[in-house]
Amino acid sequence: MSSEPAPFRRIDPARHTRTLAYRPRDQLPFDVAAVPREAMLMLDTTVYIDAQKARLPPELAARLAGQETVHSSVALGEIAASIGLLDPAHAGTPSVAEVLMETLDKADPERTMAPSSAAWLEASILSGVLARTQHLGKDARRKLLNDALVFLSANEAGAVLVSRNVKDIDLLLQLRPGVRVLLYDQTT
Repeated sequence: MSSEPAPFRRIDPARHTRTLAYRPRDQLPFDVAAVPREAMLMLDTTVYIDAQKARLPPELAARLAGQETVHSSVALGEIAASIGLLDPAHAGTPSVAEVLMETLDKADPERTMAPSSAAWLEASILSGVLARTQHLGKDARRKLLNDALVFLSANEAGAVLVSRNVKDIDLLLQLRPGVRVLLYDQTT
C-alpha cells in the first residue's frame, strides 16, 4: 500500500475559509513558448469552441496544428450536451449541431481520457471548497466541477491543460499548484 495520501485527502477543506483573490496575469501560465514541444496537450472545451470560430491566438493555433493532443471525456461531454440543448425549432440549429458533431467525430476515442474515481473525488472536494469560499450559485458549482474534472484529468494523463477559462483555472491552481496548464486569451 502506498504511503502517499489518497488524492481526495490532498485538500483540507477546513484550511480554506477565505475568498481567494484572482492573481495578476503575469503570475499565470500564458506563455506558449514555455511549454516543451514534447509535452502532451489536453484541450479544454474553450479550445474547441475558439478553434471552430478561428479565435485562437495565432501562436497557439500553430502549436495545436502540428501536435497530437489528448481529449478529455468531460470536455467532449460538454460539447455533446450543447448538441442536446440546441433548440430544434431554431433555423441555425442544424448547422451548429453539424459543426459540434464534426468536432466530436475528430476526437480519437483512443486518445480520450476519462477522469478516474480518485479524480472525481478530488474534483468534488476542490469544487466544493471553491463554491463555498467564492460564494458560487448552483449553476456555477456544476460548471466548476466539470472544470476541476478536466483539470485533474490532464494531470492524471501527464498532459498540459490548454484553456481560456482563466478565472476558474486560476482558482484551481491556487489549491493544486502542481498541475501543468497553458492559458490563453481569445482573439476577436
